[in-house]
Amino acid sequence: MAEADDDGGFILPTDAFVEVLLRLPTSSRRRFRLVCKRWRDAIDERTPERQVRTKILAFFSEKSVSHAVVLADQPQPDGGGRQEWTFPSSASDSIAPEYGGVVRLVGTCNGLLCLRDDVPAPCHCIRSTIAVVNPVTGEEAAAIPWPPGSLSWDYCGASRSVVEFSFGYHPTTGKYKVVHVSCRSESPNKWLEIDRVQVLTLERRSGWRKVPVLAMDTSYHDAGGVVTVDGSTYWLTARADRVAALDLGGDDEHVASFAAPPCLQVLQVPEVATCQLTSVHGRLGVLVSRQQLAAAAAKVDVWVLEDGGAGRRSPRWSRPWSIQQPSGAADQGRWVMSPHFTHGEYVLSKQEGQSWPRVIWLYRRKVADLNGSGENTEQLPLEGAQQIMRMGFFDDGRVMTFPYVETTEPLPI
Repeated sequence: MAEADDDGGFILPTDAFVEVLLRLPTSSRRRFRLVCKRWRDAIDERTPERQVRTKILAFFSEKSVSHAVVLADQPQPDGGGRQEWTFPSSASDSIAPEYGGVVRLVGTCNGLLCLRDDVPAPCHCIRSTIAVVNPVTGEEAAAIPWPPGSLSWDYCGASRSVVEFSFGYHPTTGKYKVVHVSCRSESPNKWLEIDRVQVLTLERRSGWRKVPVLAMDTSYHDAGGVVTVDGSTYWLTARADRVAALDLGGDDEHVASFAAPPCLQVLQVPEVATCQLTSVHGRLGVLVSRQQLAAAAAKVDVWVLEDGGAGRRSPRWSRPWSIQQPSGAADQGRWVMSPHFTHGEYVLSKQEGQSWPRVIWLYRRKVADLNGSGENTEQLPLEGAQQIMRMGFFDDGRVMTFPYVETTEPLPI
């Protein structure tokens, strides 16, 4: 029989309530913890989340067919114990034989993969379709069409058009969203200006929604990229002096901005430098790479947003590491810093072979082994690293790494 609560209402007995909870996806139970103290206690005590180790997913973007490889908890150089999936492009080589189609991984959330299929189109441009898949169950959502009114990615001509996508999950609302940022520049020597920002919520069928952007935040730093961390999507303005932030928590999305770490001064001559956004242990990170002209190397400063941000008090940034990155010789290895700098307790690096067929090696080392932020840090990516994977027969050697947790939950569509 149902019990009466202090307000005269009725509540289910705890045992019955737990039986209902056990039939819900884990992501739903996280949201239900916010209803009241009784629900939170019942969920924490009676339906603890299954502890699943986050694995490393390496995604190789290749013409016609791309590959996703999930490494085992204890990966071996020969590939033992790993999972592998292939994702063919829907493009026909007859449209643009010299390019073909390429599937890229936009991001991963709770075991779901958001894929971007770049399809060649006439007039030297590319249009993309988005799909969300669960590779474990084989479930795949219908392809999400190109955002209306958006620019195509133009890879020829005097003007430039850049299209970015990001995939995010908000832990409070439990909603999955795809963010689209479209940029254009009338000249290769001018900054990219944001044409529009659009958001699509997977659980709905209302399509893409345009998000307003303030004039001060409309420029775009194309080397920085677009990343989603802990329910917010970020990108850098052209001067790399501000971070634009899009909170995915509500349905009235808007873009705000806050001060970036001190990157602006290192983007000036005589140094050659770039800024790139990433994720560092679940927090927003900015990687500032400064070319050292007197040496064949670059110094990479890792900045992490400790507190603050858009809509809150002034941001507080820390610089936990300043490390060395070789430049020029690929066989020395490179840090794999996009779009996630850290993967659990590890940092990844890669090495590329120069002969054909091309071979790529992935390595990992513990974050704790990195030295502090002193200027004299001289830590190369392969020093003391463990080889975890070797892959070959890839065209351009482009590999990106993501966190991955296996799930059998249905797609939120």
